[in-house]
Amino acid sequence: METYTYTYRTDSKKEIIGRVHAADLFDAMIKVSMIKQLSIESINKLFEIKQYISSEKDVRTYQN
Repeated sequence: METYTYTYRTDSKKEIIGRVHAADLFDAMIKVSMIKQLSIESINKLFEIKQYISSEKDVRTYQN
């Protein structure tokens, strides 16, 4: 399973509004459509879904 993120297409900053774990992009679209209770066509018009690739700078560290 991979992690996919979704953002609003109209958001110029492309801030992530959600994440789903899915086998592929189509499976991610189905999961987002169930979360948002919209059709896949509406999801494609409103949201941009991308595979999330983490980098080391994304890992949160906590100091004591």
